[in-house]
Amino acid sequence: MLTGWRWSASETHPASPAVWRDALWVGTAVFAAKLGLGSIGFDFTSMARDPWTFGFEVGHIAGNLATGHGFSVSRQPGVFVPTAWVSPLYPILLAGLFKVFGLYTLAAAKAMLAINCLFQGATAALLCLLGARLCNRTVGLTAAGVFFLNPNSWQFLAWAWPSHLFAFALLVHFATMLLSARGAQARGAAIGGSFALALMADGAAVAVAPVTLAHFYFGMPKGDRRPAILAAAMCFTLGVAPWTMRNAMHFGSVNPLRGNVGVNLWVGNHPGANAESFHGLAPSPWHDAEQGERFTLLGEHAYDGESRDRALSEIFDNPWRFVRNTFTRFTGFWIGEWWTGYGHIGWLYSMGLIVLSAAALRGAVYARSTGTGLLLVTLFFFGGPYYLTVHGHGRYRVPVEPLMCLLAAMRPESERKTCEETVEA
Repeated sequence: MLTGWRWSASETHPASPAVWRDALWVGTAVFAAKLGLGSIGFDFTSMARDPWTFGFEVGHIAGNLATGHGFSVSRQPGVFVPTAWVSPLYPILLAGLFKVFGLYTLAAAKAMLAINCLFQGATAALLCLLGARLCNRTVGLTAAGVFFLNPNSWQFLAWAWPSHLFAFALLVHFATMLLSARGAQARGAAIGGSFALALMADGAAVAVAPVTLAHFYFGMPKGDRRPAILAAAMCFTLGVAPWTMRNAMHFGSVNPLRGNVGVNLWVGNHPGANAESFHGLAPSPWHDAEQGERFTLLGEHAYDGESRDRALSEIFDNPWRFVRNTFTRFTGFWIGEWWTGYGHIGWLYSMGLIVLSAAALRGAVYARSTGTGLLLVTLFFFGGPYYLTVHGHGRYRVPVEPLMCLLAAMRPESERKTCEETVEA
């Protein structure tokens, strides 16, 4: 079964001036098209009301940052509770926009859309470069085209959420692994630093940590592993140190991740959690007044631990329901929410999930001799935390969809030369 599979590309092609021009024009065009169409199609007044319409928890935290209350939430008026509910980079960026354009204003909403479009443009440009370096210009342009047309990237374009920043950061991280750098230490430093960047964009990046660690063994010569791992560890530690020290100061826990894992486990596995109720989020402290009061009383760290204990007790008492719901979330992640009759979000969005999943799997198998094993394993690992917790909502896979677009465009080594000759002609 594993015949012909490679972990990653055994060689890459240098980026010619034509490839750099492709990336520049594609990135610019995607940014301009997304911003232009998004500005026309999105109602900014729907956001400029309060934090719960402007990014939900993210907008709430960013607003508190911008008004001098630190990285906190205020479930009750005037009471600010330190939080690690979301990772720091996007709320800090959003707080900067609030400082410049005003708190929960139309101008801030438009600036947020522009920032998201900028991340999408940069992602498309990097896909061009990656595809060309791994295969040829045709693959790079195709991957960027699939990314531009992907309905999921349009569906969540105007969400004040880290998804698009996280998608770009993850793609940068995989570029450091897929493209060779000069010297083991330089390559290791790039891998470790880019992983820290992805983790600070969204703690869900921890799901790909096993793949990153495996890459040092499957994707590097034996003699390069030790210096590469040491350089990666140093750069990673420097990257996460500020956030980790902040969490240690507020929570007494040296944890560079988000602070809501236990809550999410409970929200997705409480006694009433099944099918459509995955979206109800009824026991969340943001939707239930009693839970909100308890969150404020205990503080986030203790409340998260209590939620985790409740969730584990429920799972052990009802293991079959946990297995059933986990499987439901798994399928929803890849083919959309079939249990709602694809009625939760429009049919085009659901069709996009199904088509992109199929195209990515086909590309991974079809071009396995090119080195698609790393990307395919990543996709299965990434969804793990979501299968076990809240629900299989399509926006949670937005961060890995650029990798799926790259897989969908990949071609076997035997087709490289023909494609290159066609493009050059």
